[in-house]
Amino acid sequence: MKSYLASLRRSSDVSWIKACRLPPAAIPLGSLSLPALYEFKAPYDRLVKAITSALIAGLLALIAGFSYLALSEREIAGFIALAIVIVITIPTLIIPYLYSPRAFGITVKGILVRRPLKSFLIPYEDIISVRRVSWTWKGIRLFASGGLYGYFGLFQISGLGRAWMYVTNRDKMLLIETKRGVKYIISPSDPQLFMEKLKSMGVTVEGL
Repeated sequence: MKSYLASLRRSSDVSWIKACRLPPAAIPLGSLSLPALYEFKAPYDRLVKAITSALIAGLLALIAGFSYLALSEREIAGFIALAIVIVITIPTLIIPYLYSPRAFGITVKGILVRRPLKSFLIPYEDIISVRRVSWTWKGIRLFASGGLYGYFGLFQISGLGRAWMYVTNRDKMLLIETKRGVKYIISPSDPQLFMEKLKSMGVTVEGL
């Protein structure tokens, strides 16, 4: 059991912990209330739904299994093991959600990436261009979530280099390139309309 718990602890020490941080060129909103002129949801595609549902079900089943063993054996070791499993699995489910993209907004100052915690702004003055991009599996996660509540954090992507992704739907991706060299990929519910609204704000949009 000790070896199993150790492996569970290692598997839960995933890179989404570092993915929760803000991108280096982003402006944190903090307590600042910045209403969006236009807001677009961040819907899950089928793969994100499947990964998220499977992980949630699997981790809850793990807790249920250890609970059954602890109550059946009624030994202190079983209850300690259950406590360790709960301490590891519950944050694994909750913390990534708090930092996952829930919506994308167009404000008077920039593009808003809305998250339950630590929403941030990509200022217009820093944006070079915005364009559609296609999903590729030719890349690696550096500090990122790879499907649980979406793909968000820092990725190394073939042909693009390093990019901060905030994607919940792989068919709706937009690449934002900035003067500081930081790249973002987001997935608003209607990327075409999103680009049109950005263009009306004076942002350079390719493909329109």
